[in-house]
Amino acid sequence: MGFSHVSAGFPAINVIMSSRTLVIADYPVGYASGFGETLLNLFSGFPDDDLWTAHLGHLSAEELKKKGQSVKLPSPRRPGFIPNRLSLTYYPVLKSQQFWAAKKSMQLLLRIVKQHSIRNLLAIPVTPWILSAAVNLHKNCPNLNLVLFVMDDWQGHHESHHLPYSLRRRRLLRTAINRAHARFAVSKEMAAHYEDVYGKRWQVAHNGISVDEIQKSAPATTDKKQVLLAGDVNEFRFDAVMSFAEAIQRYNTRRGGALDFVVLGEVAQKHRGPLAAVPCVNLLGRQTHLDCLNAMKSADLLYLPLAFCKTSSRISRYSLPTKLPEYLATGNTVLFHAPSESALFQVAERYDLKPRLSTIDPTALDTFLEKWHRDEYDVDDYFSKAKAALVQEFDIKSLSQSFQQAFV
Repeated sequence: MGFSHVSAGFPAINVIMSSRTLVIADYPVGYASGFGETLLNLFSGFPDDDLWTAHLGHLSAEELKKKGQSVKLPSPRRPGFIPNRLSLTYYPVLKSQQFWAAKKSMQLLLRIVKQHSIRNLLAIPVTPWILSAAVNLHKNCPNLNLVLFVMDDWQGHHESHHLPYSLRRRRLLRTAINRAHARFAVSKEMAAHYEDVYGKRWQVAHNGISVDEIQKSAPATTDKKQVLLAGDVNEFRFDAVMSFAEAIQRYNTRRGGALDFVVLGEVAQKHRGPLAAVPCVNLLGRQTHLDCLNAMKSADLLYLPLAFCKTSSRISRYSLPTKLPEYLATGNTVLFHAPSESALFQVAERYDLKPRLSTIDPTALDTFLEKWHRDEYDVDDYFSKAKAALVQEFDIKSLSQSFQQAFV
């Protein structure tokens, strides 16, 4: 049975009526992060009365973006008064807290499943004890239709944050994959890799946008004032961002200019100092979604990076930045700055989107900025190719329908 629902920012979408669904993840649907935004858009048109979102209890979605019923799980964390250098001493206590959190969460979720006749279970691997709770819930309720959605490669997540990717955690992920009735990966590259490794069918789901919102940017001006990164700066992109910030500073020095490099997003504490020390960098923190969209439309260049360092190589290779479709929809020129084998760079290559750079070599970055200054990139050609990419891969209507068809 079908229905039509109008979600903020999207036109009415006819989708398949889905049964009651419980989402188990670190973040609630609609949370101000890539995970929350992606889930909110993929659940566009899904009735709130049929959705429960279980998440870490200290997190919450923005008031205007709340979706479904919130289920707050325990939030075992290292106390703020214990400094990072002493984190290892607290680790045994934290592991004990996480063990009991998983048990309590499973009991809580089991009551919700029975009380509300839940039929679908969507699990998103991030924190191991939360995935463990989801798997144990499914073992207790094997008739649940388990759907698995991998947004960040789990091995890559562990490597980037220098966490132990133990045999137990690998078994946990494989168990979740084997028990799932449907599996989604965030990129074509991730899906193909997982099919080779795990021998199961994987579909693709990621953030998208209404193709009716595609805009054509204003003609480029010779008075370039701002490069914009709308997104957080963490292990997954820091080395690329730092190299580009330094390149912009050299550009300003050569030309006596005042080109600003604006970052709208949270910057990890250990990266904030080095970035803030570069004069051209302006760290404005996270902004509302609407403010981000307006800033993206007015910037002279949009910057979309992924890390080049070895520890983040799997994240770069298989994940896609949440803001990619919104970047493309502005019609503004986007610099794709990522390793050549990354899913992001592969999107740019599939549609011949330029400019794109697969290096952090200073000379290559300086050369790009000079070419960009001279307007050597065809804006009209870029717009037509960006539109093709959006229609073929990032149409939220098609993405949400495909995603929601997994729920029975």
